Amino acid sequence: MINDTNFLCKQKKTALKTSFHKNHQITASMSKNFLFSFSFSIMIFNFSYSQEKLFFGKVVDDSSGKPITEVLITIASLNDQFTFSDVNGKFEMSSYENQIQLTFERYGYETTSVVIMANQFTTIKLSEAKIGLDEVTLITRNYKEKGIESLNQQLINSDVLQKNTAVQLGSALSQIDGVSFISTGQNIQLPVIHGLYGNRILILNNGFKHGFQNWGSDHAPEIDVGGADVIKVIKGAAAVKYGPDALGGAVVVENNAMKLNEDFYLHTTSSYQTNGKGYGLNTSFGEGKKNFSYHFGGSFNQIGDRRAPGYNLTNTGMKDFSFRGGLRYDYKDWSFKTNYSLVNQNLGILRASVGSSGSALIRNIEASRPTFIRPFSYSINEPNQEVQHQLASFKAIRNFADGSQLNISYARQWNTRKEFDVRRSANLPVLDLELETDDLQIEWEHSFSNRIIGSVGVQYFAQSNSNNPGTLVTPFIPNYEVKRYSAFIQESLELHNSVWEIGFRYDFEEDGVGGRDNRNTIFQDSFTFNNISFSLGHKWDLNAHTKIRNNLGFGWRPPNMAELYSFGQHESQTTFGLLRYQPSEQHIIEASSVTLFDESEISPENSTKYSSELEWRTNKNYLSVSAYVNYIQNFIFSRPIGVLGTARGPMPTFIIDQSDALFLGSDVSYTRYYHPNGKAKLGASYIWSRNVERNEALINQPPIHLHASMEHSFSDIGFVDELDLSIHPTFTFRQFQAPRDISVRSLIEGSADLAIDDPIFDFLPPPDGFFLLNATVGAKIKDFYISLEARNLLNTRYRDYLNTMRYFADEMGANFILSVNYSL
Repeated sequence: MINDTNFLCKQKKTALKTSFHKNHQITASMSKNFLFSFSFSIMIFNFSYSQEKLFFGKVVDDSSGKPITEVLITIASLNDQFTFSDVNGKFEMSSYENQIQLTFERYGYETTSVVIMANQFTTIKLSEAKIGLDEVTLITRNYKEKGIESLNQQLINSDVLQKNTAVQLGSALSQIDGVSFISTGQNIQLPVIHGLYGNRILILNNGFKHGFQNWGSDHAPEIDVGGADVIKVIKGAAAVKYGPDALGGAVVVENNAMKLNEDFYLHTTSSYQTNGKGYGLNTSFGEGKKNFSYHFGGSFNQIGDRRAPGYNLTNTGMKDFSFRGGLRYDYKDWSFKTNYSLVNQNLGILRASVGSSGSALIRNIEASRPTFIRPFSYSINEPNQEVQHQLASFKAIRNFADGSQLNISYARQWNTRKEFDVRRSANLPVLDLELETDDLQIEWEHSFSNRIIGSVGVQYFAQSNSNNPGTLVTPFIPNYEVKRYSAFIQESLELHNSVWEIGFRYDFEEDGVGGRDNRNTIFQDSFTFNNISFSLGHKWDLNAHTKIRNNLGFGWRPPNMAELYSFGQHESQTTFGLLRYQPSEQHIIEASSVTLFDESEISPENSTKYSSELEWRTNKNYLSVSAYVNYIQNFIFSRPIGVLGTARGPMPTFIIDQSDALFLGSDVSYTRYYHPNGKAKLGASYIWSRNVERNEALINQPPIHLHASMEHSFSDIGFVDELDLSIHPTFTFRQFQAPRDISVRSLIEGSADLAIDDPIFDFLPPPDGFFLLNATVGAKIKDFYISLEARNLLNTRYRDYLNTMRYFADEMGANFILSVNYSL
């Protein structure tokens, strides 16, 4: 399919020009007297019996209500009369009729014809067209959300997400340049954007901040990836649009759009993978009527112990179940949507990460293969995490005659988490948390002219976290409440071939906390934060093929409760938060008391980030080169300080620290469309980071990553409607910026002497770089799509620097995933 509204426009202009020349020749042959009398008669007739009438309105997306620009609008009976919708989706035409039939055409949308009345504002809703995968990729690459067009935005569509029902959010996003993931084993992954992760990367679940225990590298967001229509990644300081939690970027998960006027559909995917002998099923169905639509779906996945080259990774299985559903009803200019989702997970963690003594911990870390290996099993034992997340939301959208839109949204979330460890009372969780989240948003999208559009909004966000009794240990984090009040304004100005963007946001946060110290004494505290975020962006269409984007953002982020109050054992390590330790000459740190926040020197993070991107596109080429610099004052991070004894035995110990940090990096991606059905891609990501206050390296930063791919499709091969082939080699370098290493043996045996102000270190040197080869073959046969994907095809033995389990075991070996998708 050709994406060329300019081609349509040229056709219309040519028709007009031809018509003009013909009429001009006829007119020239008439006498001046006859011309005058004829024209005067026509004018009198029109004035006496008819006046020109105005037809106007707005074109919007059927699912989102957003205005659609550059829609070609023609009068069905007069093909030489046409116009285009403007930047706000508005259009205007004239005719002498009382009603006319207009045809609306735009690439990516179904062509629609509508009869509209004169002098009445009419809202036209267009539905997205059903198009192929390559065309979907083209649309997603062109899509830029208004207000943040100067930031790099990339999307992954549902065709990619539904191929493997058990894929995690982090690994799904890692195919995007500049995005990786930090993990704890095979089941727990967090996205990393330009070196930042955790509370600096906002995850929006169906329009709302995902309310989960977002701290550390061992809590993954409970996102049903198979139920997502689109996942969008915003690489940049998006704090004005989304709040302080988007300091490093945002991951926007958009669920079913519940389109109107859509036939009943059914999508079902079943899959089996060889590594872990995992199987899964994901299904969704729905329908759209004139004013009503619905969708429902769910998934189930179970995977047993994974396998590294040469041995089993004991207790690395997982089991999850999800359900989702939604309803939509449109009444006049209102659209109402309600959604509910449920995710249940049981995630195993490598058993070999647990050491009962100093000698056992030394063996676990120094061994070339885990010291605890058992035969394959689907059983999930300690250590493991049992998590449930529920989200219920309601949205009301009002479209006004002037083209503005009012959005009112509310969501409530419930998140429960139980973590179990290897101990005598193994049936009791060591962590038992309940987190409730309320999120109310009101936003007005408006346009002051055809060139100025923007949005103004307010938000109320509240969280309440409580520890359930019965764990027999001091809570790792205390009970707390957070209330945040926010207001923002964001405006865009279009000038010729460029767009200027500016935005401001103000946040005020109230925090209250209550818990017990290590002597079981109750402590309480309350404190507040407030600050302003600002962004200035510019997008310049240099010519028909080249775009340049620049963005300068100032953002901030308050420390989360885990960064302030972490205390004691959690998973395979011991951690102390900023307010839970003080320097000690005898024991490195002293953790017997809790410091009040106002008596501490802790400050929120403040970020200044500048990013620039060059995008060049022709019919056969696509090039994107981006660079960024991010200076963060009071950067909060976790760093090792030694090995301390616990009731479970010696454990690697970390403290939360603050320092000024600098991040520099670049992402490069080039795609060559060598054939109408084939393309090849090369990409690279590089980041340099530094603790500038102490002039030392930062820990757990992504190494240099290179990737390539080649994809080709063949049509009508026997009974196969379409055959897709792809190959994806990648190479990850050794992290040469890693801190020095001090072995666990030297720390336990006492040969290494440490102080809290000593340079940062790690317990192992960074692993070697590694090459991975992945490949996929897929075939469409009538209503079925069958694919076989091979990951780590060469069964390479390697360890990933961003996986905390690298201390104890290798990564997964070869994995073959067979998926069968049926669409009705």
